[in-house]
Amino acid sequence: EAVGLTLIKGDDRIDRSAIIAASGKIVPVADLESFGNLGDQNKWFIVFKTNLSKMKFLELENLIVNEQTFAIHKPYGEVKLIRLLNVPTAISDDYVRDITLKWGGTVINIECETLPRPYSNIKTFVRRVRIKFASHDAEQKIPLSIKIVCINVPVLLDGRLQVCYRCKESGHVKSECIKLKCQICYEIGHDDPQGRKS
Repeated sequence: EAVGLTLIKGDDRIDRSAIIAASGKIVPVADLESFGNLGDQNKWFIVFKTNLSKMKFLELENLIVNEQTFAIHKPYGEVKLIRLLNVPTAISDDYVRDITLKWGGTVINIECETLPRPYSNIKTFVRRVRIKFASHDAEQKIPLSIKIVCINVPVLLDGRLQVCYRCKESGHVKSECIKLKCQICYEIGHDDPQGRKS
């Protein structure tokens, strides 16, 4: 009777007692059997003693714990972090949301990455999108790259096999790509002065 909690907003320092206290406002603490994680500090699991308590907990979308927000989901309903590169801050979150909704799943939140301290108030051109998927197959609809206002935007999915955006083959990234690029026709896979493929 497990339920997953994934940190989607706030500081990554976890206060287990605060999570238990916040959960106790939804279902009695006596209905909680166990609480823990499997090595990832952002993903936690609560095991309930009864199915009724589990179902009551799953009725909520998020658990608010002080300044932190945890997405509530069934353990197989993974919340995935997707990073969109080269997205100027002038492009609104609503525009990005409209694009990502086509991939299936539920968009939980969208935010711009920021520079490290002491410049954490300055946004970068990387947009982080958290989407809750019902199954592993559902997340396969996420493309490798998209076009946003004539800008090529690589789409990085947390946990996806590495894919080269240059030759479109898996197992390596663009910086490691050894495929030739023709100086005449600009196609990948050959370098012939007449532009012929070998």
